[in-house]
Amino acid sequence: MTIRPMKILYVVNSADAQSIPLELGLRIRERAPGMIVAGYYSDSKYPTDHAAGEVVTLGAKTAFDRQAIGAIFRTIRREKPDVIHVHHAVSALFCWLAWLSTFCRGNLVKTEHNDHRFLPWHQKAINYLLYPFCARIICNSQSTQDSFNRLEKILAGKRSLPIYNGVDMDKVLAAEPTGGVTAEKDPDAPLVIGHVGRLVPQKNQVRLVRALARARAISGRDIRIEVIGGGALEEQLRATAAEEGVSEVFTLLGPKTRAEVYAALYRWDGFVMPSVFEGFCNALVEAMAAGTPLACSDIVTLREVAGPHAARFPVEDVEAMAEALIEIATQPRGLDRPFAIDRYSMTLAVDRHLALYAEITA
Repeated sequence: MTIRPMKILYVVNSADAQSIPLELGLRIRERAPGMIVAGYYSDSKYPTDHAAGEVVTLGAKTAFDRQAIGAIFRTIRREKPDVIHVHHAVSALFCWLAWLSTFCRGNLVKTEHNDHRFLPWHQKAINYLLYPFCARIICNSQSTQDSFNRLEKILAGKRSLPIYNGVDMDKVLAAEPTGGVTAEKDPDAPLVIGHVGRLVPQKNQVRLVRALARARAISGRDIRIEVIGGGALEEQLRATAAEEGVSEVFTLLGPKTRAEVYAALYRWDGFVMPSVFEGFCNALVEAMAAGTPLACSDIVTLREVAGPHAARFPVEDVEAMAEALIEIATQPRGLDRPFAIDRYSMTLAVDRHLALYAEITA
């Protein structure tokens, strides 16, 4: 589907390889010529996948950067977009204020990316302001939509709907090495389990370190963990690994591009996502698409996203997490690929967004 000509402003927080909304926005723009994709913050310490010039940088150095806020107002006043699609609370607030003050007749669309039971108060407050004015509120999973509190459900009315995040399956599959995902590994080699995510409390990585120590002690196997991502918990994770005696087998690889993530998925013997809460979890879907055996916390969102295709453990149960690590480290590869590929393709996500834009501007 290619939509009729319209002006779309699509605003994300940061234009880097960790931004799931950015990847989706760039793919939508391939089929919606003239769409403006903008990043609110000026710089990111994470790598980028896109070419220079593909994303307009609004230049914020702090959340309340006057220059960036002014850029939002000028852009909306100048472009008069038919659709203003926002994602993150602070930039969404300023887009809404600009939309009001410039008497823009465009349609506001907001995407929700996380379990609302865990949102900080200021994000909930912004939602209370924006929801009555939104033409549509997209939730990245049914679980995210179901997590709305009573007031959010009232304010959203019938204008909220789930659209799963898309994963670029072509790129994931193209990263598959010669020999395919079913290639057997040397039985004497270490068993390496991967994890991709920001280093933040939500991802539950401190317990993951402790579970690695228990898995090695229980199984007697050389099980290792590699983590792709950056964040505030880096030093705490290193300290915990030292405390548990697993510093040499718990490796923080830092942020990587999507291409580097996809290559790692085929190298790893398993993939673990121990999150306390999620809205969707693209990394888990990418691992499924690569055929990497999965273990994840037994939370409602990951039950929805992974279906029956993952070993599960309670969020706070280190012993159960350790047993799941042992289980997936020796599982055969490739069992879950069709489920992920059929359900979570980027093409399907783009189609649904284009259809939504066409509907609200008809």
